[in-house]
Amino acid sequence: MLRFEFDEDLLHTIEDALGSMKSESRRVLKNAVNDTARDAKKDLAKKAQETYAVKQGRFTKAMKTQNATESSLTATINVTGEQLELKDFKVSPATYRTGQDKPDVLKAKVLLSSSLKGLMKSNNKAFLVKFRNGHVSVAQRYHKTRYPIKKLLSNSIPTMIGSKDRVYGVIEPEIYDKLMDNILKEIKRVTR
Repeated sequence: MLRFEFDEDLLHTIEDALGSMKSESRRVLKNAVNDTARDAKKDLAKKAQETYAVKQGRFTKAMKTQNATESSLTATINVTGEQLELKDFKVSPATYRTGQDKPDVLKAKVLLSSSLKGLMKSNNKAFLVKFRNGHVSVAQRYHKTRYPIKKLLSNSIPTMIGSKDRVYGVIEPEIYDKLMDNILKEIKRVTR
């Protein structure tokens, strides 16, 4: 969950800038916060898409914005979702194959900046499996025996977007710059 909160000093600064129209200060701040939250949602999805090998639509669908009101000047971006399967990322080969067409080692990558890496742990290779319902997933055996197998999972979308090193931590300063720009834009709109 990402929140945008403000102290009373910012509200007093806006009231001073509005002069005789200081009754509009809460509306100005509400509109600026909501515009910033809307832009932040797009920017976070775009940055996550540039960082991770997942389609942008998944990031956008996982985020819901709760707008600020005049009584509560806080906007919230809620990010929800479970761990993603490794198949949702870049996997090579991406199609299910049997017999001679099967690769020796399945390769995958989660970050766009990394290279494809072979998926092998303690002589148990990862492979693509097609379940009875037609779902294809990357799996690996627990032991040398044929069953049981486990689906390989990666990070959840909230973990990816909330990453201080890769997504949110990089975008956070830009979000507050946009907020200040949006406040100035709203003040100009009200005072003209």
